[in-house]
Amino acid sequence: MKSPIVLFLIFVIVSGFSLAGVTVFVFAQEPASFSDDFSTDSSTWQYLGSAHRDPTNQYVVLTTSSNDQTGVAFFRAPIQDSFIVNFSYKGSGDGFLFFFYKQKYPSTIDWEESYGDNGVAGGRLGFNTQSIIPGYGIEFDGWANIAYEFADIVGGKPNPSADPSDNHIALIKDFTGNHLAYVTDQRIYDNVWHQVSIEVQGSSITVYFDQALILQWSGVVDRTYDGLGFSGSNGQVEASWHLIDNFSVITRNLHKPTLTLSCGSLTSCSAFTVEVKGSLVTEGTAISNAPILLSYSATGGKSWQDLTLVYTDSKGSYSAAWMPTVTGNYLLTATYEGDDDNLGASETVNLVVAQFAERNVFSVSSNSTVTSIAFNSESHILSFTVSGENGTTGYADVYIAKSIIGDIANVRAYLDGGEIEDTATSGNDFWLLYFSYQHSAHEVSVNLGVLPPESVLGNPLAIALTIGGVLAVPLAVVFLIMRRRSSKEEI
Repeated sequence: MKSPIVLFLIFVIVSGFSLAGVTVFVFAQEPASFSDDFSTDSSTWQYLGSAHRDPTNQYVVLTTSSNDQTGVAFFRAPIQDSFIVNFSYKGSGDGFLFFFYKQKYPSTIDWEESYGDNGVAGGRLGFNTQSIIPGYGIEFDGWANIAYEFADIVGGKPNPSADPSDNHIALIKDFTGNHLAYVTDQRIYDNVWHQVSIEVQGSSITVYFDQALILQWSGVVDRTYDGLGFSGSNGQVEASWHLIDNFSVITRNLHKPTLTLSCGSLTSCSAFTVEVKGSLVTEGTAISNAPILLSYSATGGKSWQDLTLVYTDSKGSYSAAWMPTVTGNYLLTATYEGDDDNLGASETVNLVVAQFAERNVFSVSSNSTVTSIAFNSESHILSFTVSGENGTTGYADVYIAKSIIGDIANVRAYLDGGEIEDTATSGNDFWLLYFSYQHSAHEVSVNLGVLPPESVLGNPLAIALTIGGVLAVPLAVVFLIMRRRSSKEEI
């Protein structure tokens, strides 16, 4: 008989009774821990497909030695924080994995089918169907699937095109063909018990195999989903037992920081510069000396270019100067990968730059998608379209050169034809007009009022003609007076 399981749980009780006869619990303390050696039924696992607890041998069976078989053991507690998990496993042949931050499975799963729209057996390891099911997994794979088995996964792009080897341990994301990191190890299916430890921190994932470090990865971790557990499968060729025992997990709450990003710009074509700035704080406390990667896209997000890497100061602030070489539509993103105490964060703004006259530009910075920017020189109206996710708040910062505004008090902003409240702020050579709105698709127009003459809009010829015209009047008067006097003298 195994030693009793160690269990630290917080039970949710309604009027003194457990909910629906099921043990419901959450991790509320920091850190929180749970362990299960499967000697008794802890009621903390949901078994799907062929998975079950073996009460005689006191371990979890994911699959037996039957073909086209899939088993999943879902941990009932949602986990989105940092954690350390330990378990032991035994197997040979095909493959299994430990998954985390995983979306729940759809109800249409076919547990005994390796192919087709809903099959999860074989090379899919119970992790995905014909479509991706978002989440991460540490994969222990003893079969090398070829490229065509990954090529038709809806929403997925294989990396590499096929399995890297027939004995590999890998970090995968969303489907079994997307390997973020991997290593070949012949021990994974020698049919003896092995000990695995996995550490998932704010921006790093580390795997230990029999107490030795074998895999490391760092980057932005997507914690959209909270599923955690095990899955394993057999295909049409090989059929193997996949066994799990001695599970434990320790969770630690991670802070969720707030990352801000804004763009301010000069309005002169000859010295057009975008000031990129923002801050990084968590629960009101600045995060200093944190790396912030700034990148931009001129293709609507299809491809990205790194702009620069900056670090926050003691107040959590960062800044950079950027000089776009052409007008047009840009996406600008700030990314913080996180650390052992903080989750990663990113923020994106849209920047649209349009030239007016010869020496000035309009620019619009917004968290909305900005399109169709245009200026009507006859009506003096700047117009553009904004759109975003319903139920969220959008904003627009409109930068206008002071040289093309007669009186800022006469400038009006309109949303779908109705006037909206705006705030005007004075800069060195520009006015900043700010307004906000609830997201959907909106038509924005900014009426600049009566513009100054073309001469002040940076047109040298207009300036010369205007000065010439002004001087011509008094000169003509003088000429007429002189001529009249000359006529009198002759008489």
